[in-house]
Amino acid sequence: MSGLFLRTSAPIVVTDPATAETIKYASNAFLATKVSFVNAIAALCEAVGADVSQVVLGMGYDPRIGAGFLRPGPGWGGSCSPKDTVALVRIADDAGYDLGLLKGVIAVNDEQQPVVAKAVRLADGSVQDKIVA
Repeated sequence: MSGLFLRTSAPIVVTDPATAETIKYASNAFLATKVSFVNAIAALCEAVGADVSQVVLGMGYDPRIGAGFLRPGPGWGGSCSPKDTVALVRIADDAGYDLGLLKGVIAVNDEQQPVVAKAVRLADGSVQDKIVA
């Protein structure tokens, strides 16, 4: 059997190049989805007066969900998630499939940076001459 080898903490997967590429993109897109989802839940919690820390803690105890990538914050980024999510949307578009769910995940992430910037400004009044990391 010919193909690419994908080494993870799970057993080795032997597959073809298109499947290997899709596995990588889909995995990063799923993690990005969890981050965007929890940021949307954080916004909802703020709107209804719920404690997002408790909501996330409760969700994390569900073994089907797990606590990983369930921390509200500035969104997802890095070297892989942005390019991989866009690549997966493009692959779907090229195949004639509207991956609207992932487009929504990207939109939630794009909306998150101004939310965080506003929160930083409200916390101290100004970010001028400050380092934000």
